[in-house]
Amino acid sequence: MSRSYSRKEAQEMLAALERQAREIIVLAAQTEKNVHQHSFHSYRQFRDKISEFETFGILIENRLKNLETGRDERLDEQFDALNILISKSVLRTSTKFFLALSKSTALPIGSREIFVQELHNLHEAKKRLAEPRYAHLLDKEAERNIEVAENILNEIIERAPSLLNL
Repeated sequence: MSRSYSRKEAQEMLAALERQAREIIVLAAQTEKNVHQHSFHSYRQFRDKISEFETFGILIENRLKNLETGRDERLDEQFDALNILISKSVLRTSTKFFLALSKSTALPIGSREIFVQELHNLHEAKKRLAEPRYAHLLDKEAERNIEVAENILNEIIERAPSLLNL
C-alpha cells in the first residue's frame, strides 16, 4: 500500500515547483535572447532545469494522488497549471531556438544529440498536452508552436541527414 501524504506537504512541494517554474521562465528568456549565438549552452541549461522540473513533478503527482484526505481539486489544478505554463514555455523557447538554427548554414557541435533528444521531448510534450485534463488549459499558440517545432526539426534533419545516423 502506498504511503499517504499531508495536504501541507503537497502544498509546500507545489510552492517549490512554482519557484522552479519561475527559474525556468528566466532561463527561457535568456535562451531566447541568445538564440543567434550558435551555442547550445543556454539551451542546455534551460533543458536541464526542465528535466529537474519534470522529475520533481513526478514526485508531486504521486503525493497528490496519495493525500491523506483524498484528491484535492485545487491542488490538482495548481499542479496542472504549472505543467501547462512550463510546457508552453518549452514549446515557445524550443521553437525560437530551432528556428534560429534552421537558418544557420553550420550547426554547432552537439547538434545530433540535441536533435535526437528534442524529437523525443517534443513527442512527449504532445502526448502530455493531449491528455484530457489539460484540454481546457491549452491555447492555440501552444498548438501552433508544437506544429512549428515539428516542422523546423524536420527541416533541420532533412538539411543535415548525417547528424542522425540512427
